[in-house]
Amino acid sequence: MAKKSVGMVEKDDQYIQERTNSILDVIMSYARLEFNVQTEISSNNDVFDSIAAGVNMLGEELENSVVTLKEKESLLKEVHHRVKNNLQIVASLMNLQAATSTDPVFLELIRECKNRIDSMSIVHEMLYQSKDLSKINSTNYIHHLITGLESSFCMSDVKVDFQPSVDQEIILEADRMIPLGLILNEAISNSYKYAFPDREGIIEISFKMEDECYMLRVKDNGIGLPKGYDVAKNSSLGLQLIVTLAEQLDAELVWLREEGLGFEFRFR
Repeated sequence: MAKKSVGMVEKDDQYIQERTNSILDVIMSYARLEFNVQTEISSNNDVFDSIAAGVNMLGEELENSVVTLKEKESLLKEVHHRVKNNLQIVASLMNLQAATSTDPVFLELIRECKNRIDSMSIVHEMLYQSKDLSKINSTNYIHHLITGLESSFCMSDVKVDFQPSVDQEIILEADRMIPLGLILNEAISNSYKYAFPDREGIIEISFKMEDECYMLRVKDNGIGLPKGYDVAKNSSLGLQLIVTLAEQLDAELVWLREEGLGFEFRFR
């Protein structure tokens, strides 16, 4: 068998390097989601042409997959947007109904329902605006929730100093953030309504990781529950909801009854 000349070997090596680099460049483009390039297929009909054809087919499949994923993301965003809008419509209808009544009991019921709706609406609004359609930053959510409740109770003349301490890195799925938000809504609303007869007080909110568990703590420095108060027998709807939502989160619930009233929830 005749030996190849040095020049022929160098030419083959150069060809191999050029074809390899060309294919790698196209693959890197696909990694950047740039599918408008393809690997050149020569007339040599060699192994590089076979690889090039396979890479081009991969690019087409990836492009179709990305388009489908973007369509699904767009549809999911639209779902969250519509849910948020429908919840806000219900809240607006409640406001209209409240405007026709002067019954303080009825108005309080309307406000409680509206606040619960708003706590869920915030979740869908944040998901609609987020790049990640499945998870929510707890710090941002709790900030929005507090702002909304302050606005809702602005006519009650109760001055509350909120003291939040929330781990910036806690990100939760929507199906866990919604019951968590409802718990916060009930606890904070309960403090506004009953804890501060002197019309001012402090509500501490802590949410962090401890021993591989999430720990949510909501505590006011108000008058607390009367001595001998049986939570199991005499709980209001709000307190009953807190217990039910804790069970939904599979959370361990501890009542904090010294120097005010609070709740501590631990869940994985």
